[in-house]
Amino acid sequence: MAGIHLARLTSMTLALSVLASTPAPGQVEGVIRELNNHDAVRGTEKNKAYKILFDAYLKLDAPPLEVGERFNQNEIHPKMANWSAVAGWAESNSEMKEAILECRDKLMIGLPYGADEVSAEYREAGLMVDIASGGNLRDNRFPYLDAVDMIAAYVAAETYRLLEAEQTEPAMDLAVAHIYVLRQFCDRQFLEEKMYNILMLIDALRNLRDQFYVYRDKITNEKLVDIAWNEMPFLRPDRNHLFMPEGDRVIAEALIRSVFDEATGTADEVKFAATFAEIQAEDEPLTRFGAARRWTLIARVHDSLDSSLDRLTLVYDDWWRRWRVQQYDPILDIPTKFEVTNEVRYAAVVYSMEDIEELFEIRNLLIAEVNGTAICAALCAYHQVFNAYPEDKVSTYGQFLRKHYSDFDPFNRVLPTDPTIPVFPYRQLNQRQAIDTPAGRIWVERDEFVLWALGQDHENNWAETHTADGSEGDVVIWPPIKAISREQGLLQ
Repeated sequence: MAGIHLARLTSMTLALSVLASTPAPGQVEGVIRELNNHDAVRGTEKNKAYKILFDAYLKLDAPPLEVGERFNQNEIHPKMANWSAVAGWAESNSEMKEAILECRDKLMIGLPYGADEVSAEYREAGLMVDIASGGNLRDNRFPYLDAVDMIAAYVAAETYRLLEAEQTEPAMDLAVAHIYVLRQFCDRQFLEEKMYNILMLIDALRNLRDQFYVYRDKITNEKLVDIAWNEMPFLRPDRNHLFMPEGDRVIAEALIRSVFDEATGTADEVKFAATFAEIQAEDEPLTRFGAARRWTLIARVHDSLDSSLDRLTLVYDDWWRRWRVQQYDPILDIPTKFEVTNEVRYAAVVYSMEDIEELFEIRNLLIAEVNGTAICAALCAYHQVFNAYPEDKVSTYGQFLRKHYSDFDPFNRVLPTDPTIPVFPYRQLNQRQAIDTPAGRIWVERDEFVLWALGQDHENNWAETHTADGSEGDVVIWPPIKAISREQGLLQ
């Protein structure tokens, strides 16, 4: 009997799964059309980078190690094991370098959404975005991100190789061009790809500062000033230029519409239960069946289709307002519309979308990294001229740094009318300072400078504690934590 019951449950679960993964005819095509009509995709081919970049990627030789946790842009440096093989791989793939340099000033990546929107060669290599894979609106895949990883590993290897060969100008040109290409990737429409690409850009900026630190006596003053004055300020990751992801909203609206009867505006109990039971229970079939009964009951008390779509718009409008306000605006301390949405009346809204709140902190981290990198380049340039670091950053303004664009810490919630706290905390050391990091304690020697952002608690901890994401303590911008940790044996 138990076997019979299990067979029935399995059969019912499969039926629910089929229902959940079958959108209305033409619905997926409509979603893809809407996604590809966005400014981040729409445009002339001459303004798009993806074909130049991915054509070069297809010609890239396999690296000496598989790109992954132990071999990526964060782990590559001249003192690593197998460096000679890694450097040889980078040197023998100059077409990738030329493609990155060509793409740096494109307006967008421009990779279209939908597996059928790219060539068969690209699909086979995973250079695509698969929307509603298998017909399931919740199953959106971004295999092209593996190529972003590989390209970043190549750039790390090639820039360090060039620096070791004292070809500092081409090394800096490539590093900056790659940073601009990653900035284009940050304009992608889905939360998953936007967060992934922002974190890739943050790591690339940290690599650049690592290179400032290790090779600062070899990088010309003109190049450092150019990076501080002309390159970093125009990455523009600020609230007016780096926009919130819209792809998830498009998918959420389509998903909500798929579980309602358009004529009556009421929830279709069968589709509703099948779709949201699958989302809630994921790959646990027995749990999915139990959840289906609960979702059938919720469908009977759920608000109408129009009300649900209005709520979806309200949630996104609220996020948009928060995205655009200054970092000290009181609205940031009020619960979001997503947080206060009733999980029964608007269950379809809550379960059809992703909470993007984490993206706000990651966006702030990116702004801090971009601005901090500009300041570090300016201070290194100052040191080359005066053989010392300034007592404060004011001495760099005008000659080495655009203060208006760069000296701004997004984690600092002090009102700009308060003159007592600098936007980016900075000090020149007159004695050794310890910084506690997740890898252990490091020491910064006197006569060095320390630059830091306040972190997610918005409190000034004077750079005594550092975490990469600012979740605890501060985010130390300089000296580069990675470089000091390697020097002092905490990292390999």
